[in-house]
Amino acid sequence: MSLNNPPPAFVPFKPGDIIKEHYTLVQQIGAGSYGAIFEAFYQNGALSKVVAMKFEQITFDKPMLYNEIVILKALAGQKHYARFYQYGTHERYKFITMELLGPCLIDLINRKVPYRFDLRSILKFGVQAIEALQALHKAGFVHRDIKPSNFVIGGTLETSSKVYLIDFGLCKKLFMKDGIVQMPSMKGSFRGTVRYASTNAHLNRELGRQDDLMR
Repeated sequence: MSLNNPPPAFVPFKPGDIIKEHYTLVQQIGAGSYGAIFEAFYQNGALSKVVAMKFEQITFDKPMLYNEIVILKALAGQKHYARFYQYGTHERYKFITMELLGPCLIDLINRKVPYRFDLRSILKFGVQAIEALQALHKAGFVHRDIKPSNFVIGGTLETSSKVYLIDFGLCKKLFMKDGIVQMPSMKGSFRGTVRYASTNAHLNRELGRQDDLMR
């Protein structure tokens, strides 16, 4: 999510660890400069479910979990966004738990020959991606890191044909004045992923809604 692609951060947790009495880590499913994501099993009496659990150091100088919480709460109930469950701290790490989703679009393409989507799949995924961005922009946010790996499908049979937008660490609130979205500033700093970033990002300009829709 950055120009220099920093290595994944270390987290002192492993499969089998119990977090806050009710969560048992199953396996690590992702990592980044912020920390790591685990599949976890939640058990509290008769209630049980499998969740995604994301960790971030409390001392991290650019906290991203706060953005995740704000966005997931703002988009609660929207069909292209994971359900948010809980936020807390554990051993000098912040964590959030949310709905466990499935593989990203890149992983889906790489699963079988000819390693590309047919036209029907492209149209189906494309329409849903636009719907997800429309909901985000309508809620007053710009993503600033749109790329294939940030679109995933659902984690159940019922949601396996549904596209979800993820990874809101670089999201920013749109600047509004008198109910009107204001034009982004011409001055900013690079945000996004080099390969997929818009021209404005490479020119170090502040990003707006249009930059979520074009390279």
